[in-house]
Amino acid sequence: MEVAPYRTVTLQVGIALISGALFYWFLGIGSGKSAFYGGMVATINGLSLLRRVNAAEKATESFPARALGILISGVINRFILVLVLFGIAFGVLHLGAVPALATFAFSQLAYGWGLRRSYKDLL
Repeated sequence: MEVAPYRTVTLQVGIALISGALFYWFLGIGSGKSAFYGGMVATINGLSLLRRVNAAEKATESFPARALGILISGVINRFILVLVLFGIAFGVLHLGAVPALATFAFSQLAYGWGLRRSYKDLL
C-alpha cells in the first residue's frame, strides 16, 4: 500500500489538533473539545476506509467478486459509524454541533485533497 493514505490520515489528526486549539482559543473549552472530536471522527472514518481497502486488495487475489462486497459493506459500516459517533457527541456528551461538524467536513476535504495524486494514477 502507498504511503499517501497514511500521510493523509496524519494530516487529518493534525487538522483535528489545530482546529481544536483554534476553537478553544477563540470560543472556549467546549468548542475546542467539539472541534477535536469532529476531527477525530473523520480520522476514524479514514482509518476504517484504509482497513477496508487493504482487505479488498487481499481478497482480489483469491476471489475478486468478494472485494466489491468488502468495499460496499465498508461504505455502509462507515456511514453508520459516523452517525453513531455524532449521536454520542450530541446526545451523550452534549458537544457543540457547529465546531464538530465544521472540523469533520474540513478533515474529510483534506482526506480527498491528500489523495489527489493517487486519483491521478487511476485516470
